[in-house]
Amino acid sequence: MREMQTKPDLIIGNYSDGNLVATLLAHTIAHALEKTKYPNSDIYLDKFDSQYHFSCQFTADLIAMNHTDFIITSTFQEIAGSKDSVGQYESHIAFTLPDLYRVVHGIDVFDPKFNIVSPGADMTVYFPYTETDKRLTAFHSEIEELLYSDVENDEHKRFVLKDRNKPIIFSMARLDRVKNMTGLVEMYGKNAHLKDLANLVIVAGDHGKESKDREEQAEFKRMYSLIEEYKLKGHIRWISAQMNRVRNGELYRYICDTKGAFVQELLALLSLRP
Repeated sequence: MREMQTKPDLIIGNYSDGNLVATLLAHTIAHALEKTKYPNSDIYLDKFDSQYHFSCQFTADLIAMNHTDFIITSTFQEIAGSKDSVGQYESHIAFTLPDLYRVVHGIDVFDPKFNIVSPGADMTVYFPYTETDKRLTAFHSEIEELLYSDVENDEHKRFVLKDRNKPIIFSMARLDRVKNMTGLVEMYGKNAHLKDLANLVIVAGDHGKESKDREEQAEFKRMYSLIEEYKLKGHIRWISAQMNRVRNGELYRYICDTKGAFVQELLALLSLRP
């Protein structure tokens, strides 16, 4: 308040620790619940709590959700699920943390505090590759270098595609476990037929600097080991995180030109690994 010279209208929490801090300051919006990111994490609490601190995270989420005045979600399924799946918030209604406590009514998913605001995209940046008159062709030489150049630098390190005529399987995300980029690489590496049909391009992490995040460090090591284990050199292009969203929009369309496919976070493949 001293810095802003006024009282804020909203305090918004992000992730379990941020949610808890925001709750202590004011009523908050619960965001990025940890329990739903790691399926069966409550069942395997005794094995993984010392590493991931699930008991603290779930407790923080329960406190934040029940103290907030207003919760924004993207879809109704996120709140209460469907006939085939449990909703992210619904999974907090009842669960057990062995030897710690049991939750019997963690959240009311029909509380009017839940509000649905569907996400959107800037259509001047993200539009179909078929709209050729709007294509940002000025970026094509940069994108081609990003995908195919054999000159090593911090953006594309060590891995050159030997057959650029193949379509591209493409994914872009943070290099952390929940995004499961290494799961995609492992799935691709295990499928010899898929390697013959298509190249794999991953945009994740930063080759140019040593990450201070232990989880990202572990994913870096795992990515390198998978590339070696499945002999993916020549089949995979691993590119550092790209922050130019306008060029990224054209990068997606360039991938479409190769008759390629985009893979959205392989959360379904995520499993707790020791």
